[in-house]
Amino acid sequence: MGEFSIFHWLVVLAIVLIFFGGRRIPEVMKGLGEGIRSFKDGMSGSAQAASASQPAVISAPGGLTAKAGRAQVSVSWSPAAGASSYNVKRSGTSGGPYALIASTAATSYSDEGLAVGTYYYVVTSIGTSGESSNSIEVSGTPA
Repeated sequence: MGEFSIFHWLVVLAIVLIFFGGRRIPEVMKGLGEGIRSFKDGMSGSAQAASASQPAVISAPGGLTAKAGRAQVSVSWSPAAGASSYNVKRSGTSGGPYALIASTAATSYSDEGLAVGTYYYVVTSIGTSGESSNSIEVSGTPA
């Protein structure tokens, strides 16, 4: 009896039925099939093709400028493709951290009521794929 006989296979089947029950076997087999399919897709590069169809990350607005005035700084920028609105952020220190001061659909913002000092601004784009990274930093010193 050095080989598997029908008796051995019946014992294995009985053990599987005891541990998993008759109703769980299809679930186990389905999970096994999905795991194998996922592994094969990953090995063939289908996962890369699926990730390529993800929405593109929205770009930060360009052309950011700041113009200082009396107790205010006006910031303007070029529109970013796919952006539905923009977040304007300000810091008292170059490089941040930046605090959100406004959300707007326009491509300019006037930060009013400022004390004397230098303020640093960045703008981010908001679109269907989320928020962009920060734009370049600009600064303004109100009079």
